[in-house]
Order: sequence, then C-alpha cells, then structure tokens
Amino acid sequence: MEKFQFGFEPITCHSWNKDRTQIAVSLNSPEVKIFQKNGAKYDCIHTLSEHTQRVTSIDWGANSNRIVTSGTDRNAYVWTLNGNNQWKPTLVILRINRAATCVKWSPQGNNAMDWKICLQFS
Repeated sequence: MEKFQFGFEPITCHSWNKDRTQIAVSLNSPEVKIFQKNGAKYDCIHTLSEHTQRVTSIDWGANSNRIVTSGTDRNAYVWTLNGNNQWKPTLVILRINRAATCVKWSPQGNNAMDWKICLQFS
C-alpha cells in the first residue's frame, strides 16, 4: 500500500485514468487538479477551473480519456484533452435547481452524452 498527500484540504472526489498513472482530484474547491505519477511522488500537471463552486464528482472515461465533472454550481463539464496537451471544457446545461452530486460515464463512454448524473435533494 502506498500513501500520498495531495494537499492539506479534504479530498471531495477523485478519479483515476485508465492505466492509473494520473489522478484527477478536487480538494474541496471549484478546481480539479490532475496529478501524474513521477517515481515515488505525484506532480500536478493540469488544473481544470471552470466551476464556480465546489466540485462534487469526477469521472475519467477509460475508453474515451475524457473527464466529466459536476458541482454545487449546478453545472457539469466534459473535459477533452486536445492536441496541445490542454484540457478543453464543454459546458453541459443541466437545467436543475439543486446541486449535482454524482456523475459517471456509462461503461461504453464513447460519446459526450454517455454519462449519468444524480441530484442532491434537501
């Protein structure tokens, strides 16, 4: 078993890439940080920062290498890695009046709409 520290804030959510060499982590904030394994440590290589409130869920599509995030700002984003090694966000209009608490790719995950979202009701 290995132990790593990604910061001092609590980890709200995380998701691994297909080969588990990278991890997307939200540290109780509107940002998602992507860390890559480098020997015995992880280095932050990207920061995804479109959400305006806390990110509540992340899922990294194993087949598509895309990331979907949702948050308390009632938005979801599908993130695609472009040819310049930059993550490009696509806003998904959810039309909900509650925070989105969980988002997951379908097992196929082959197109931008192959994911499901759960809502928080209070």
